[in-house]
Amino acid sequence: MTPRSSLPSLSLSSEVSDRVLVDAAVAGDRTAFETLVLRHGPVLHRYARRMLRDEGAVHEVVQDTFVAAWRQLSSFRGDSAVRTWLFAICSRKVIDSTRVKHAQPVDDKLLQPLADPRAVDPFEFASNAQFVEALEAALAELPLRQRASWVLREIEGHTFPEIGAALGLSPDAVRGQHRRARAMLSQRLMRWR
Repeated sequence: MTPRSSLPSLSLSSEVSDRVLVDAAVAGDRTAFETLVLRHGPVLHRYARRMLRDEGAVHEVVQDTFVAAWRQLSSFRGDSAVRTWLFAICSRKVIDSTRVKHAQPVDDKLLQPLADPRAVDPFEFASNAQFVEALEAALAELPLRQRASWVLREIEGHTFPEIGAALGLSPDAVRGQHRRARAMLSQRLMRWR
């Protein structure tokens, strides 16, 4: 018999905290875990996609992240936010994936311009597309920890302590990795200053 949800109407809203969902999932509530997957899956996918660039590996890493999280739910102590804990698992899975097989560069647009191309001046749109392409190339050349630090800080908006928890580094080490990544990107993207 499958345990029924103890939470009346689980949704992606912030009404139900991640910690409550983890506690319910530990008690056997699969709907609670599904809610965690729906809530955090897209951001983990976006992160893994920027780190790996191979869509097959990205899906595998995110799936492996949630399988590992499901298996480790009972050991989650709550020292960090659930989101940070999931990023830590995902970061380890990304590293494992790069150790096993190196992602092949693909002609994939990782960072899409936010503006509708029809509403933007064609010159400006072409220039933005070139910038995004140059940024992708520069990010791909960064060492894994620098790239992860930069992506988690600049795109995902994490704090240095959160990134440190996710990557297994001290906040000061993350600051150093981020600083080196910014310096390299600044040098590589000098043309767009």
